Amino acid sequence: MREDQEVPDDGVLTAPLLPPDGGPGEAAAAEPLAEAPPEAPRELRAHAPMEPPPKTPEEARAQALSTEARAHTPVAGGAQTPVAGGVQTPVAGNAQTPVGGGVQKPVVRDAPAPVTETDPAPVRAFGQDVDRLGKLVGQLTALAAALGDRLDGEVRAALNDAEHALAEARGARQASAAADERAEQAEARAEAARREAAEAREELEKGLAAAKASVAAAQESEANAWKEAGAHQQARATSANEAAHAEGLRKRAEAAWSTEHQARGEAERERDDLSTRLAAEQSALATTRAELAEARSKLEAAADAERRLRAELSVVQGEVAGLTVERNAATGRAEEQATRAKRAEQLADSAEERILSAMARADRAEQRADAAEERADAAEVRIDRDAATVRALQDTLRAALDLPAVEELDDGHGVRVGESAAVVARPGGLVGVDQVPDVMDGELAGRFARAILAVRVYQATQRPAPADTTEQDDDAELADADSTD
Repeated sequence: MREDQEVPDDGVLTAPLLPPDGGPGEAAAAEPLAEAPPEAPRELRAHAPMEPPPKTPEEARAQALSTEARAHTPVAGGAQTPVAGGVQTPVAGNAQTPVGGGVQKPVVRDAPAPVTETDPAPVRAFGQDVDRLGKLVGQLTALAAALGDRLDGEVRAALNDAEHALAEARGARQASAAADERAEQAEARAEAARREAAEAREELEKGLAAAKASVAAAQESEANAWKEAGAHQQARATSANEAAHAEGLRKRAEAAWSTEHQARGEAERERDDLSTRLAAEQSALATTRAELAEARSKLEAAADAERRLRAELSVVQGEVAGLTVERNAATGRAEEQATRAKRAEQLADSAEERILSAMARADRAEQRADAAEERADAAEVRIDRDAATVRALQDTLRAALDLPAVEELDDGHGVRVGESAAVVARPGGLVGVDQVPDVMDGELAGRFARAILAVRVYQATQRPAPADTTEQDDDAELADADSTD
């Protein structure tokens, strides 16, 4: 530095050059600084060398060695000039010139001035800290962005799962409505079958009353013939009818059992499908809750990391606050989605209960319809059996009494007796006799009696049978069916 440069720098001499090995140069350089008075001349401080920029460790060590060598080398003239206050200050040059007032003013010669070195280790450490802090800031920013994206994805997934659960609940509700409609249709069919059974019962009662009256009349008129000729044939016909009836009942029971078993299997499969669906929805909801809990724990960990780094990251406090607000909003959205998922789960449970109740009602309606159908089949079989019994009775009576055949006459169906007389069947169960002679012998009276009996048997057996009947004469079964309905 030249003499005409007067740059005030009060803190230049506060960091003296120290050799790395702590040799004599350190003590020689530190001792004048420790003994220098605070009122040193301004001219001496003005001409002090300025602090150079930091150098590498090798350059600093070489500079320290050269400075130590110069400190131990006597200057030109072989003396060091004392400074005011008894302080000796080494000055580079060939001579020391005393200054007024006892202060030695250094005279700068052609020799280079000593350069004060500063240890670069703290500077490098500070730079490394700054770099590390910048990396941490970048990592925290990337982590916050990734966390926000993941939270948005999880919230969208939770929304999609909730919408899927709502769609499933709507499908279950529609299935329940369809099951209710099927149950109502089954109940309507059962009601129609019940009405048809009541009508068939009335018609059967009328037919049975007429048949009983006819049979009673026939039994009263021809008791002896029934005992002698019809006992064996009636027993044989009754046993055959009972066997056929039992076989038909067995077949119908097997068909009804197979139908009921198939319906029960379908109902169980539908119930298993619904249970599997509900289990899948519950597992998806549990997975969503676990992911939300994991996200919440990660958010808490991020908050802890934020609190730890807040002292070092004063520059990014605004960004951290924004991330905190975004995290709270995402947490609120996640909790809201969890609440919606719980509500969807409750709706699915209620839909399942309604479906199960509808299935139970449908099963009961099907059972009632099956019971009504079985009773109708049994009544039809009994009517057929009674008709067969009456026809067998007619055949038996005709065979036993040698009854004449009923033919179609001008006035209706009847039997002609002789040339002009006739016995005709009248409506309402009446019998008309035309042109009865005043006097009859035994043969003619027997022919008239057989003709009247033949017409009565014809009236009893030719009554129209109902097309669709049910079992109505069993009062115990009717009472059980009514109590079940």
